[in-house]
Amino acid sequence: MKKINWCVIGAGGIADRRGIPALLQDLSSRITAVMDMNAEVAKAVAEKYGIERYYSDEREMLESEKPDAVYIATPVKVHVQQAMLALSFGAHVFMEKPIAMNAGEAKKLLDAFSKKGKQLTIGYMMGYHSLHKKARNMIEKGRIGQITSVRMFFSCWYPEIKGAWRQKKALGGGGCIMDLAVHCMELFSKVTGDEIASCRSFYSTETFGYEVEDSAVIAFRSAAGTQGVIQVNFNIPDDCAVSRLEIYGTRGSMVLTGTLGQEDCGKMQFISSAQTDYEAAQVRSTVKPVNYYAKGKNLYLEQFADFTKLLLSGKTDYSNAVRAMKIQETCDEIYKTGM
Repeated sequence: MKKINWCVIGAGGIADRRGIPALLQDLSSRITAVMDMNAEVAKAVAEKYGIERYYSDEREMLESEKPDAVYIATPVKVHVQQAMLALSFGAHVFMEKPIAMNAGEAKKLLDAFSKKGKQLTIGYMMGYHSLHKKARNMIEKGRIGQITSVRMFFSCWYPEIKGAWRQKKALGGGGCIMDLAVHCMELFSKVTGDEIASCRSFYSTETFGYEVEDSAVIAFRSAAGTQGVIQVNFNIPDDCAVSRLEIYGTRGSMVLTGTLGQEDCGKMQFISSAQTDYEAAQVRSTVKPVNYYAKGKNLYLEQFADFTKLLLSGKTDYSNAVRAMKIQETCDEIYKTGM
């Protein structure tokens, strides 16, 4: 079986926790080397996973290894620089979200990869969640009718941590909006087939002392006219909050709890109740919901397998990167006009 030879730029953090273990499980992938600017991290990760070579300089690694594909899991500030370097060595790139610091950088990147005919994909793994796929399928079949309202809540506890790049605007571009809300925006498009057209927002740093926002509420209208709300927080303890994705329509509703995150878990409650007449008393009936449960798949393995399958086919598909660029356009507007 033909395999895709990978190099990893940014071997710590999410690459160590999720990306590298998933790549090693993909039967079509082989990691030849890892790189981290911290040589000790690079060495430790290589030894942990039995990867033969490690580097502390990405150019040296790419010159030596000449990989088919590069997995980039570094601060957003260096995404464009490192992706363009990988492209200069003829490599395809799979990069953790968000695509870039702003939409202008994202467009530059997308244009360069499409011109060279090399694949660029951004790691929005939540679309691979079994219940998100289920919701998409049911929406396509008209099970909830016209979508009229969407609400999303996603949080994590992220206190002040020395050296954390996500807490520095110059390195990450922002806080919970760039880290959490972008997932919600991408997932809205993936599940509904629609996209955010305009938004208004409030964001602030309410709890912690870092410079990026730890709280945000985004009200939006989609291209199809659906109105929705995204709420994201860095200042709610993990045990105190359960993520929610609520989708309401003219014929039913879907409420997904615990599905926003790095694992395929949680449940979806589906109610089908097409109403004809106006009920003045607003008495709620006792329609029995149908519950669906996650299948426990590895979301990171799913997305890498999809990527390598695309590479082995000899084709390119920039729809993911285009969506990532549009998400950055929305983020740019939020940071420009939000309060």
